[in-house]
Amino acid sequence: MTQSAELAGTQSTRRLELLLVTSSVALTLAAWFSPLALALVAAAAVLFLAGMRFRPLLLAIVFFIPVNPYLNWDLPIRDLQTLLRFCLFVGTLLARQRAGEPMRPWLFSGRITRALLGYFAVAVIAATVFNAPTGAAARELMRLASYLCFYYALLDWLRTEKDLKAVFHVLLVATILVTLFGFYQFLIGDYSSLYEALYPIQDEALKNPSWAGRITSFLSHYNGLAAYLNMVIPLCIGLAARAKDQFSRVLGWTCFALSSFALLLTQSRGGLLAYVAILLLSACLLPRSGKVRLRWTAAVIGFSVSGALLAGQIFARLQGVDLYTEVTRLGIWAGAGLLFAGNPVIGVGYGNFKTALTSAIAVPDGYMLDAHNLYLELLAETGIIGFAAFAILMVASVRCARRMFQAAEEEMRSIAGFAVIGAIAGVLVHGMVEYVFHNSPQCAALFFLLLALPGAHELRASRTLQTRSATANSQQLSTSPEC
Repeated sequence: MTQSAELAGTQSTRRLELLLVTSSVALTLAAWFSPLALALVAAAAVLFLAGMRFRPLLLAIVFFIPVNPYLNWDLPIRDLQTLLRFCLFVGTLLARQRAGEPMRPWLFSGRITRALLGYFAVAVIAATVFNAPTGAAARELMRLASYLCFYYALLDWLRTEKDLKAVFHVLLVATILVTLFGFYQFLIGDYSSLYEALYPIQDEALKNPSWAGRITSFLSHYNGLAAYLNMVIPLCIGLAARAKDQFSRVLGWTCFALSSFALLLTQSRGGLLAYVAILLLSACLLPRSGKVRLRWTAAVIGFSVSGALLAGQIFARLQGVDLYTEVTRLGIWAGAGLLFAGNPVIGVGYGNFKTALTSAIAVPDGYMLDAHNLYLELLAETGIIGFAAFAILMVASVRCARRMFQAAEEEMRSIAGFAVIGAIAGVLVHGMVEYVFHNSPQCAALFFLLLALPGAHELRASRTLQTRSATANSQQLSTSPEC
């Protein structure tokens, strides 16, 4: 028996090694012949490995979230990560089917999952039923569907505290590399040739303007980088303050320090405002006593005020809002208001804001502008119904995350709960002056990853409840008298 088990383990290891070698060779050959061939081979590899439930695959997908090269073909799927997320979902679906795991609880259980499906349904209906379908809407709906697929894959793969910790560590390591590449851009005074190679074309927007000292790192825009960092920073703070093992604490502090500095170099005023809001929220939630809470709050206020004064001396852009920005933002917000007033119930269609704006206000030729406001763009694209669906999703996510945060007996789930609350707070504050989800697929993918943390918690609780109910019914049947 022991020898046969050892033989089976050896054979399994050899098959895994052969699989990794074959995948590496295939990817290398594809990269040699064509970037598009590389994309297709990578998608096939993700599909196959997900079907095999190869655990490091999810970590690799998380690690490469910041890198999202566009695909030079005329299809609704316009970037590599969108294609890979679809393949990850299909592979996960096949793995669950092969293992005989139920589909309905995975696809429909939990308030967050149902709220997410509701928001997705509203986006689809707004773009295809109540408005004429457009190419822009098709591309954004494809991305939104891929984020939903990513969410479902995460629900399936994140089952234990160990899984959560592994994802957290990989995400922080990836973010550290993101900040280091941003520092490199700042030192050389350019976006770099690597950035230009990753993003030779831009989707629905002009390229970034000439270098002006604002770093983008691997993301396609500096405002997107600011939003991405603000979604990771709460996790850094949570690990630094609450993790029990030293490696997690050190990793959290390191990523927090580097991310804070990189955020400053984006010179995003909205991003820095959201950063201060996250710090204040941390001071309110993390300390275990009132006195410590007051000290943390005072320290955050002092740090923020002194940091703002110093940053204003170093970067002219952070001294205040210039007249050009003020006038253009007011004009764009007025245009968004006109679009909403024209169709207040369901909007102009998800993904159609940039093209629809040209009919509301005068936009220079070649410019594709977003609303620079999360709430106005939601209202303009999906109307009151879409805005309400998004609000329900946020409320459900925060409520579940709060319950996770209060579960002190589960270290990583408690940290995840705080990270989700902090990230959502940062997105909502930054959203007053920016809408990054269409322009930055990396931010949207990371946002759905964070939503999957409380979503996975709800699914796990549902499984536990079903198991207890089945056990109780079995015991009741075994103890009931025979007829």
